[in-house]
Amino acid sequence: MRTVTLNIAHRGDPSNAPENTLPAFEAALRIGVDMVEFDVHQLADGALAVMHDATVDRCTDGSGSLGEMTLAELRRLDAGSWFAPAFAGLRVPTMQEALDAIPPPTLLNIHLKPAGDGSGRFEAAVLECIEGAAAGPRALVVHHDLPTLNRLRERAPELRYCLLPAGPDGFEYIRRAAGEGFGVLQPGRAMMSAEFCRAVHDAEMTANVFYADDADTMRRFIEWGIDGILTNDPRLLADVLVEMGRDG
Repeated sequence: MRTVTLNIAHRGDPSNAPENTLPAFEAALRIGVDMVEFDVHQLADGALAVMHDATVDRCTDGSGSLGEMTLAELRRLDAGSWFAPAFAGLRVPTMQEALDAIPPPTLLNIHLKPAGDGSGRFEAAVLECIEGAAAGPRALVVHHDLPTLNRLRERAPELRYCLLPAGPDGFEYIRRAAGEGFGVLQPGRAMMSAEFCRAVHDAEMTANVFYADDADTMRRFIEWGIDGILTNDPRLLADVLVEMGRDG
């Protein structure tokens, strides 16, 4: 029986700091999470920025598409005031800054947001950043686009990759990911059941569910044998894991 469930801080600790920013990552590290998840986009000048949305509208004082901005333009935006006045003047981090802010042994869940354009430019930049930070052994690269993941696997087969589900496809997700050679799943919470977890493990795969933010749901997923939980409240999950003796 699996007795450890990973505490995966979704976008850092967004309950205590602006999501996908260095203070959010630092807050998650203070809790002692096992893994930090963050999102990566490529900017117009090729730089890699950490933000969930394809636009800056929700999480900065600016507007517009990330893909049409340069890093210099992005750096001029305030990425903290929307959350609380104490974070005024905060900047959107680069992928390199995120990797530097999340040191070993904390694991990395690197969610690539845009689909590659087929040129390999995005994939090459991501891999260069991971390799430059010597982060490969602790990285899980996550994406919804199979062609992009295949290009990444061709370039860096030693890394771990996760193909996201195409929708609420349940057990078909296990079969599809296994057929494509992926060993890690990131199912949506609607897919979850004890039977789903058993099927994942029977296929010799692992699964990190997205997501759980209340204690009852966390307990249920843990009892079913889930390998990891993405959460927006990593402090609560840490407490639940201790309570259930599943914190390693």
